[in-house]
Amino acid sequence: MDQPRSRTLSSGGYGAGALITAPPLAQYPSQYNRRSRRSSTSAAFGPGPTDSFRGYDGMHIKFRVKGSYQGGVSLGEAMSNVRLSNSSAYTFQDLKADRSGRITLRVRWSGYSSLTYEIPISGYDDGRSINLGSLARRVSRAVVHFLTANAINIPWDRVIIHRLEETSFGVWMPILTAH
Repeated sequence: MDQPRSRTLSSGGYGAGALITAPPLAQYPSQYNRRSRRSSTSAAFGPGPTDSFRGYDGMHIKFRVKGSYQGGVSLGEAMSNVRLSNSSAYTFQDLKADRSGRITLRVRWSGYSSLTYEIPISGYDDGRSINLGSLARRVSRAVVHFLTANAINIPWDRVIIHRLEETSFGVWMPILTAH
């Protein structure tokens, strides 16, 4: 085998004179320098579920106006009961609603402290699936309350709710953008 080379790293920006010599890179087998036959399949192993960087990998509830190519629904559309696609695709178990049929919603906006709301969930007659339009309307009301409570002056039609992400068990956070 060849001798490992040492690397030279710069410790500053342009014109910085100090250089640091790092130890050599470890010799890992590469698919290019071996002649053995390898499988064409690969596996990706990510960090475990307790990794604090990735956080809780919960479910996502997506909002999209029926017949639209773009994802997301504006606050104005959600409050005017616009029809959403896949409106009966989610169940009470998916949202991890409590016994009284409520979920916890945490609304965040950059530069402001977050507020937490309890939102009731309504469903269809089958007793399992939720009414996604009703959920979008109640989430948009909470977001509007958050915006007015923090004196964030932005038109409702410019704020888009793309999805709800589960940040911890039964706690949801709306993913918002402003156009």
